[in-house]
Amino acid sequence: MAAVQDYKPGDVPLEEQDDRRLFCKFHYKGVLILLIPILLGPVLIGHPVLVFRFLYISLCLYLYYILNVMARGAVAFIFITFIPISGIAGSGKVSTSYYNDLIFLVYGAVFLGIMMDSSKLSERLAMCVIAIVGSSLKFLQLFMTVAVFIVAFLVHPTLATAFWMKVSQAVITEYNNAGVVKMNSDERTYEVGAKLYPTRPVIGIYLTCCYAGTLAGCLSPFVNPNGSIVDAFWGFFSVTSMMMIMAVPALFGLVVMVFWIQILFLGLFGGSVKRDLAELAGNKAGFKQTIADKKEAMGPWPLYPILVFVLILVTFILAATRKPRVFLGWDDLNLKISSGLSVTAIGMAIVFFALPANYFFCKYYACRRPTKEGTAPSLLSWKAVNNNTPWADIFMLGAAVCCVFCAQACGLNALVAGSMGSPDGKFDSQQFILGALYGTLLTNLSPGTTVAKIALPTMIRGVRSSLCPAVCHGFAQSVFAARELPRKHYCGRLGQYKTVPILASRKCPRDFHVSYNCWLHCFAWQQRNTLILPLT
Repeated sequence: MAAVQDYKPGDVPLEEQDDRRLFCKFHYKGVLILLIPILLGPVLIGHPVLVFRFLYISLCLYLYYILNVMARGAVAFIFITFIPISGIAGSGKVSTSYYNDLIFLVYGAVFLGIMMDSSKLSERLAMCVIAIVGSSLKFLQLFMTVAVFIVAFLVHPTLATAFWMKVSQAVITEYNNAGVVKMNSDERTYEVGAKLYPTRPVIGIYLTCCYAGTLAGCLSPFVNPNGSIVDAFWGFFSVTSMMMIMAVPALFGLVVMVFWIQILFLGLFGGSVKRDLAELAGNKAGFKQTIADKKEAMGPWPLYPILVFVLILVTFILAATRKPRVFLGWDDLNLKISSGLSVTAIGMAIVFFALPANYFFCKYYACRRPTKEGTAPSLLSWKAVNNNTPWADIFMLGAAVCCVFCAQACGLNALVAGSMGSPDGKFDSQQFILGALYGTLLTNLSPGTTVAKIALPTMIRGVRSSLCPAVCHGFAQSVFAARELPRKHYCGRLGQYKTVPILASRKCPRDFHVSYNCWLHCFAWQQRNTLILPLT
């Protein structure tokens, strides 16, 4: 603690020494900051010029981030400075991409988690979880897998992960206090004053929450990116078809994730982790008494956590019924304007800041003096938000979103899509694998929803000529077999209504190829410019 208080910005967080041969070890960050742009310089020679300029800037940014040579918050803003200078996109559009709907959803989820800690709701829910799983980390992992998966499937992965991550942190804290699990490792942090590193079992529980939410998003027809993918391929398959396509990979991935984390982080087949947990197993005898004392100290539920829990449930309901796609949601009431999840997240965050945490002051209106005098703070204070929000990580998420936008602006997506077309229009397994690898790369660097909304439409347009026969046949089978083809749809590209022939045949019409390009560019449901009605 004394070392932390004596530390000042600019001090080297290592012991003093006179061995100048260790310069690179102690100051490797400064060396890499200069070395990385120099070594990647030949990338700028490539053609097309804008594409390779974007690749050069992106490689520098992500290497700075991975190697931790600069503060994350500073690395995140590299795109804002160098993308306009490189002539790829204007500063206005680049800056806007940093603060899109997804970023504000993350802000709302972070505020929700901070409010849970402020009201001690996470601690009370942790007591409920401990009553179910006991002191077993393996049971805790299975419980978190199921709980996060269900909420993420029905509501949204981001909100579900933020909620259950706070509960899991509170559970781990109680385990640490009872001596069942060691929460923080003895490894010395590189930066003075930084938070201690968690132990491997704790990391395993946290990763379980993250991966369970991601896999639930892959399967759920209610949330993005599946919703965005269905909108992009509107007419070719429905949300239920998308769910059936992803069911086997998602469930298989969930099983693999559980066992993989059990092996690597929870010591399923032995190892140092299992030995460390065995050493702490003797403390389980007094675990129940420790938890009982904690419950007694907490007492009954006051109004503060109850009100917070109710508002969180309201948030979940609003997010789940926004645009479920299997039935009309409240966002479908106005087809001209889309209300994203940021409307729900930030709207409820405003309520968190507005509502008071206690209502003792109401007794004054009844001419009665409250038993406990004092202020009536809000459910969520800005001081708690300012101190606990991971601003640098959110800025880096904005940079990840901007990466996809810049890939679109410089023409990289169109270039990749154009190179994947098949001249004969047949299925090419090699190009399919390349497309899957490119999509995997983009989703590793950026959120999947952003990739589905920005990059996917370009990829579809780039390969439409080669996929036209197969896509037309599939479209005809799904649409014409149902005998529900709209008479007109609004073409966003032409700015007018396009008439489509009404056919009851199950075969692909001859003139369908003529109208196919217009259909591909401007699905009416995706453009949200007009309501599509079936034949009557």
